[in-house]
Amino acid sequence: MFRQESGGLVSYHFESFDDSLVNHAFYTRLGGVSEGHFSQLNLGGTNGDNPEHVHANHLLLFENFGMPFESRFDVWQVHGDTIHFTNSPRPETQKHQPGDGIFTQNPDVTLIMRFADCVPIMIHDPVKKVVGLVHAGWQGTLLEIGLVAVEAAAKEYGGDPSDFRVGIGPSICAHCYQIGTEVRAQFFKKWGIEAANFVSETPNGYFLDLWAANEWSLHKAGVKNIEQSHICTAEHLHEWYSYRKEKGLTGRFAAAISLTPKGKHG
Repeated sequence: MFRQESGGLVSYHFESFDDSLVNHAFYTRLGGVSEGHFSQLNLGGTNGDNPEHVHANHLLLFENFGMPFESRFDVWQVHGDTIHFTNSPRPETQKHQPGDGIFTQNPDVTLIMRFADCVPIMIHDPVKKVVGLVHAGWQGTLLEIGLVAVEAAAKEYGGDPSDFRVGIGPSICAHCYQIGTEVRAQFFKKWGIEAANFVSETPNGYFLDLWAANEWSLHKAGVKNIEQSHICTAEHLHEWYSYRKEKGLTGRFAAAISLTPKGKHG
């Protein structure tokens, strides 16, 4: 990934994504108007922050991203494996639909999701001109939402997963993500011996490697091109929000992706 500072905001971008075809960014917590636990660019609207600050932060993000605020499509992230396909933005008066994967073929739509340790997965199919965003916490990872999303998108748009470009964004790393015996048991019950590749036992307890687990699921779906950010949210609190490290008193950073509007480049 490469880091970019622009318009007072700091964002990260995948090197393997072609910016003549796809516009994408992971916005850090730097540069917004929120205060206290939520400082600065908090995009989460249900964690106790001032709603006016959250709205102002969204406007800053979309101005920086180069798309109108009205272009956004987002969902109520519920740690499941429901996937949505859209050809239009979400009207401000429309309630969020529950889901953890969103896709579009419309360059006038900006997909956006919020994170604070869970794994953001960005998907671009340059052949069928599709972009997608996926939210994978431990529950979504257990459900293999990456695989579910890739297979659903391939079916919806007639694409081939081997053409997809996929990126796994900033999220909590295997050294920081401790889990209990119940979560460990769920992985071994569903994944069998394969779970041993992602759940490690140390003198301090069990730890889950969300990065490797999601990459494994994506490869199972036929994806060949995967870029890992290798950025841990819990280890870099100066730039990212971490629900685990900050014990729930924190904001949410955003991942945004859209097809590059025709004529924007070249």
